[in-house]
Amino acid sequence: MTLLNQAQVEQLKEIITYLRQVRQEKSIRIEEIAAQTLIRAGILQALEEERFEELPEPIFVQGFIRRYGDALGLDGNALSHTLISNVVCQDSNNDKDLDNKPNTYIPLIVTYILLLVAASAGLLYTLNPPQITSESLTQKVNGQQSIVTNQ
Repeated sequence: MTLLNQAQVEQLKEIITYLRQVRQEKSIRIEEIAAQTLIRAGILQALEEERFEELPEPIFVQGFIRRYGDALGLDGNALSHTLISNVVCQDSNNDKDLDNKPNTYIPLIVTYILLLVAASAGLLYTLNPPQITSESLTQKVNGQQSIVTNQ
């Protein structure tokens, strides 16, 4: 897990320390929590030992914290929301940097209109090809004859 800043890591450490203390006070083994929450014991041990590099993305860690807290009889939602609020604040700061870039996309409707115009012009040309009339043929023939007679 590499997406947390220093403040978020500190917050996560506080939450994990609290969960570990409650689990030890209630004399519950990690394996029991793993069976109840369906979280692998290795993940729970990595959480408690603060080996964050072995953990998945922060959104999964938030779910683990919620289920871990619920299994201990705590308010897991409140615990996970403290971490969520930190992550959301960090993500919204990153989004502000993206807003400074110029927005130069073409709306999809413009593409559809251009495609419709091109398709209509092609269909019109296909259905109504240029008409060759007898007058245009006689003019061409007369023009060629005059060229031939002039030579």
